[in-house]
Amino acid sequence: MVTRLDGQIVLALHGWAVSSPTLAFLVAAIAEDGPFVLPIFLGVLWFWRSRDRSTNRRAVLAGGISVGVALVLMVLLGFLIDRPRPFVEFGFTPLFHHGSDSSFPSDHTLIGEALVGPLLWLRPRVGIGPALWALLVGFARVAAGIHFPSDILLSAVLAIGPSAVGLLIVRLAARIFLDNIS
Repeated sequence: MVTRLDGQIVLALHGWAVSSPTLAFLVAAIAEDGPFVLPIFLGVLWFWRSRDRSTNRRAVLAGGISVGVALVLMVLLGFLIDRPRPFVEFGFTPLFHHGSDSSFPSDHTLIGEALVGPLLWLRPRVGIGPALWALLVGFARVAAGIHFPSDILLSAVLAIGPSAVGLLIVRLAARIFLDNIS
């Protein structure tokens, strides 16, 4: 079901995005390639020498586990929910070619937020930027006509679960590993 507000936001953002070829290019680039910034950021963070290096590494490991959990959740929801994409619902051309599969969940947002969720939990000041970037990618996908705003927001909320699982597994693994060394 598409709410009136969801539809109005999509149409307004899409109208704004297609108002300029440069803007359309920028929105499409962020929507399609923006997710690749997150693993690069986490890769740099893994090797960054700081007093919080072990916390950073726990966050990166938990993020990797979170992505695995999010992928399972994504597949399950894909079988259960069939929501038309905005460009299908409203009959306009999206900013880039995309299949007409279900709009929810937003795979990019769910995976992106699950990847950086543990960092946001363990190091909020470091994690806020990547978490906001993942949301920006999601809203670029709204402007591109691929998702509704509620797809993005609900996918970000759903990412809390995989993030918590990733953090829990890393905490348990560290406890088991450290207990076996002593």
